[in-house]
Parts: sequence; C-alpha cells; structure tokens
Amino acid sequence: MYVLLHIFLIYASLPLNINFSYNFGVILLFIFIFLLITGLMSVIFYNSSLEMSFYNLILHSFNSFFYFTLRVIHNTLANLFFLFMFFHIFRSWFFTSSNNLFVLTTGIAMFLVSCAIAFFGYCLPMGQMSYWASIVIFSLLTVIPFGVLILLYLFGSFSISSRTLSLLFLLHFITPFVLLILFFLHYNYLHASLSSNTFKNDFLDLTSFYPLFIFLDAFIVFLFLTFFLFIIFISSYLFFESANFLAFNTLVTPLHIYPDWFLLFPYAALRSIDNKLIGVFLLIFILLFFFYSPVINSLLTRLTHFYTFHTVLIYLFFLLMFVGSNPSVYPYSLVVIFFQFILYILIFIYFFLLLFLNETF
Repeated sequence: MYVLLHIFLIYASLPLNINFSYNFGVILLFIFIFLLITGLMSVIFYNSSLEMSFYNLILHSFNSFFYFTLRVIHNTLANLFFLFMFFHIFRSWFFTSSNNLFVLTTGIAMFLVSCAIAFFGYCLPMGQMSYWASIVIFSLLTVIPFGVLILLYLFGSFSISSRTLSLLFLLHFITPFVLLILFFLHYNYLHASLSSNTFKNDFLDLTSFYPLFIFLDAFIVFLFLTFFLFIIFISSYLFFESANFLAFNTLVTPLHIYPDWFLLFPYAALRSIDNKLIGVFLLIFILLFFFYSPVINSLLTRLTHFYTFHTVLIYLFFLLMFVGSNPSVYPYSLVVIFFQFILYILIFIYFFLLLFLNETF
C-alpha cells in the first residue's frame, strides 16, 4: 500500500500545460473525504421511523450543538460537492480529450451515483418538500412494466412508510463506498493517460507530481477551506430548503414541488413534457447526455470551433435550472414552451449532423 501511494503521489508524471481548473478534482476528493466522516458521525443521531425521523433531526439540531454543526457541515459540503463537480465536468468539456473513454465513463458514472446518493439523503429528513419530492420521483417507476408492484414493494405500503426510510438510509450508507471504488478507478485511468487534455502532450514536457502539484493542490484546498468556513459561519442555512423545516403533511401538497438545485435541470426536462413516459425518457436522455457529448463534440470539431457546442450546452443547463426552480405558471410557462421548441430543433440538428458526418467522413 505504501509503495502504491508513493508511486502515485511522488513519481506520477503530469504534463506542464495543465492549469488551475484541474484542481477541481482535488477539491472534490477533499470534500468527499469529509462527507464520509461527517456522514458516519451523523449515523448515531438518525431514526428511520416515519413518525420520528423529522422530529428527531429537528430536536437534535436545536438541543445538540455538535449535531447541529455536523448537519450544517454535511449539507453544505454536499452542495459544494455538486457545485465543483459541475465545474469539473464543464472544464472537461473544454480541456479534456474525448479519447480517454475510461476516464470519461468512470467520471460520469461517479456523477450519476452522486445524484442517487444525494436523492437518498434528501428524502431522509422527511420534511414537507422532501416527502413530496420523493413521492414524485418514486412515481416515475410506474412507467416501466410491473412498476406499480415495484413501487408497492419499495414503499411497504400504499405510500412512503418506515420501511421506505430504512431502505433509503441503507442505500445512502452503502452507495458512497461504491463511489469510492469509482474514484480509485477514475484516478488510476487518469494518471495512466497522463491527465491528457485537448492540447497534444509531449512526453518531454512532463514533471513529477511532487513537489509542484502537491503544493499547488495544498494552496487550492486552503482557498477552498476559507470559502467553506465563510459559508459555515456567515450563512449556515444557505443550502437548506425552507419548506423542509416543516413536518410532512400528506393532506397538503406544496404549491411548487422541486428537488435540490443540482437536480433541477433533469427535473425541468421531465416537467416540461405532458406525457410521463416521454418525460422519463427525456430525463434519462438529459442525464446520459454527459456520456456522449464529448463524442458529439469530436464530430462537430470537424465543422466548427469546439467551444461553440459546449457553450450552448452550458447556457441550456442554466436555462433548465431556471425553468425547474420556478412553478409552471405564467410567465414561466412561456419559457417551458420555448424550451420544448429549442429542444426539438436541437434533436433534429443532432440527428441531421450525425447522419451527415457519418456519410461525409
């Protein structure tokens, strides 16, 4: 173990032309380690009973400063994890070669697993918003064959019950270790390919990971800690949803049901289509788009500058977040109609270019 760490941390070779945007991965690793620590320490405070899960968390938060600090740190780190993960993905669109299929595949698999972990954890407090958001997401299973039976098995009743919370708690506890395995695979493939980017790396322009990149990563982590402590001490509830401070009520539906901000873009795509089955396919299409966007980018590079396509995707990403964070009433309903129109045009252009490029090249 010591020899492997020594090889990867001391003698690992990296190209000199990488910039500060490559430090997002180090920040993500730092956040993930502290998420594991705070999550394991928070386990002793959770009660998976449907009636007591919310009150147990609220009472512990107000009566125990230790648990209050743990919960604020864990929630803030989880949101910052997705913030820097999006930065990391957007950076990879512009600076990473699409030939590193193993790096891309493991990276996007980590993103999908992280979304699942975040959803499991979002449902655990059973506040008003988390309860109804989990009802909406679980109801998507009804579009598959025998989906109603699967949903009944997961609920253990005709609605969310203590059995559901126990299952979600178990999944929220286990899946981070799956993410840890994916991280080691991602890290291994990354350094095996010399962290290659879009610019051709010369094997003569390599340097060892130590000491340059060690001190550079330490400096970036120090800047992140400053930013993180500023959020903790100045705005502790910045990433908390206000509706989740109310106990869930099965008889009162919130006026606008929405997930956390990092899941708004697939949720907006789901909500913009009237048909549930088509909406679920569109949701899966949006999530899996991270997989084949570098491949499309490599095709479009033959026709235009490679920044154009992914710049449009980033604008579309923020548009979807805006649509998902607002209720589907006027004037936001006009944005949904505009999004549907743009989406159909982009799908048509995508298939047209795919056929045209395959015939041309």
